[in-house]
Amino acid sequence: MRLSLRARAGFTLVELLVVIAIIGILVGLLLPAVQAAREAARRMQCANNLKQIGLAAQNYHDTYKTLPWNSDSAWNSGNYPNTMKNHRSDHWMTFSWLTSILPYIEQKNIYDRINFNTVATPTDAANLALAQTVIGAYICPSNDQEKVRDNQWSNYGDGRRGRIAGTDYVGNLGHIWGGWKDCSQVPDFPGPANNPNLFVRDSAGTPWVDGNWLDQQTKINGCFKYFGSVSMAQVKDGTSNTILAFENMHWRGGNQAQFDYGYNEHAGWMSSVGATHTIRNPINNRNPAWQGGAGDIRCASWSSNHTSGAQAVRVDGSVQFVSENIDHVTRYGLGVRNDGLPINDIDN
Repeated sequence: MRLSLRARAGFTLVELLVVIAIIGILVGLLLPAVQAAREAARRMQCANNLKQIGLAAQNYHDTYKTLPWNSDSAWNSGNYPNTMKNHRSDHWMTFSWLTSILPYIEQKNIYDRINFNTVATPTDAANLALAQTVIGAYICPSNDQEKVRDNQWSNYGDGRRGRIAGTDYVGNLGHIWGGWKDCSQVPDFPGPANNPNLFVRDSAGTPWVDGNWLDQQTKINGCFKYFGSVSMAQVKDGTSNTILAFENMHWRGGNQAQFDYGYNEHAGWMSSVGATHTIRNPINNRNPAWQGGAGDIRCASWSSNHTSGAQAVRVDGSVQFVSENIDHVTRYGLGVRNDGLPINDIDN
């Protein structure tokens, strides 16, 4: 008996649509997990950057007996920058503390080419190409801003502008009201019962610091200054209880209808004013009532594109993610090196 074999037909349109629908559902289910995994990897790399910065600061301290120097330009044959030369009485030509640690993050080739004479700045012709060099350890992979940023201030004193590669990490000035870091829209939060004025502007706990003047620098209660830094011996609360540096996306912010996530004019790694910030403003400060208007650079804060918080490295080199809902007293205690406040465990 002869059998007749009939060739099987291909997929019907209905079957094909069902398969496509199933694939679409699977992709929809898997995509958030993939995105979460990628962000977790980016966040880990961001933490590694902070760890590298923290270790570099420790190595710098081992060499010079102080944490990395900010606003230094008077280098004496490569020795500790303990003097200033030929500076105007109220301003100075500057480079950031992130510039100071370049030799300790395997970037000595860039450091050795920087012109550190007493009239040099990051935006001078001799330094501009170097200032536009993207330093991987200074950029958080979660930040989608441009890595080389326009209209950047070269320093606090002169404010000369130029195109400079960015930094997403800043040194901790402490809990201060400081020039260009003085967002008046953020309220003076109630202090603890035994010190209700702790957070009030120009109180002993939250001093007003005019960064234009050298004699104001002693008021700063963090680890870096507009000009200078501190030694680990001055970190009275302990190196494990005090923040050295933290994430800062330098958002322009503003109280307009749409928050401006673009970078402001203080976001360059070689700029001494871009590489430091107060810890006074709340983490991820996006409250329209606490913003000073479109493009107000004074209201930037400890911030990141990670979900619900941001990271920081302490003076001992440990890195921790901190919730944006951290209470003000705890954030204050982490930011100030000599307040004597206990630091409770922080819920990640």
